[in-house]
Amino acid sequence: MKTNQNDTLKWLYNKMKDKIFVEEQILDYENPIRGVYGIFVTDDIEERCVYVGRATNIYNRIFCGASAHLVKLRKEICENQKINNAMKNKKEKIEIRVLAKIPCLYDNYNKDMQRLASKESYYIDYFQGLNQCLEQRPDGRNMEEKIWLIEYERFHEV
Repeated sequence: MKTNQNDTLKWLYNKMKDKIFVEEQILDYENPIRGVYGIFVTDDIEERCVYVGRATNIYNRIFCGASAHLVKLRKEICENQKINNAMKNKKEKIEIRVLAKIPCLYDNYNKDMQRLASKESYYIDYFQGLNQCLEQRPDGRNMEEKIWLIEYERFHEV
């Protein structure tokens, strides 16, 4: 097996080994996992899900490219405030793990894509039902937040 030279992986091992924990099966970049993953913030008392995502290659989604989660965290451009706060809090840790493996069945392209999206939605619904993962928005939202805020004010005036 060749040595992984990914800079973000090196950063994880060298600088974040006591702060950020990535499930072992995700680190196997030669056997990528298609599925749904969760990012959790933990401390001595509780564990909270702060993000649920889906990917055809979870390793790449975490470690590779400008929009990869740990790349953004390493460059300090992460948009999720719960994750940013955890990075500053010495008592909190960040864990990334697979929630569900969703292999392609290759029976129908649209069905294969929908199975992945549906499982992601399932976990978002589950964690939001626990009042977690509240910074999460669906990919296909059809209302900008500023419009929602205007409608919210109008609704609450009544």
